[in-house]
Amino acid sequence: MTAQDKELEQLHDGIVDDVNSLVSKYMSIVGLDVPENDEPEAKRKIIAIIKEAINNLEK
Repeated sequence: MTAQDKELEQLHDGIVDDVNSLVSKYMSIVGLDVPENDEPEAKRKIIAIIKEAINNLEK
């Protein structure tokens, strides 16, 4: 295991927490701005946007 692998292993939980926080942040915004908010649908769409952004980063 390289030094980079060890560092990324240590950062893993923080990265996961950050992504969860990002989804929660936008769920809160949508919940406040859209009275008839469909939470499961909003979450699915937010995650799709994040996946799209990650796919663009990989290019």
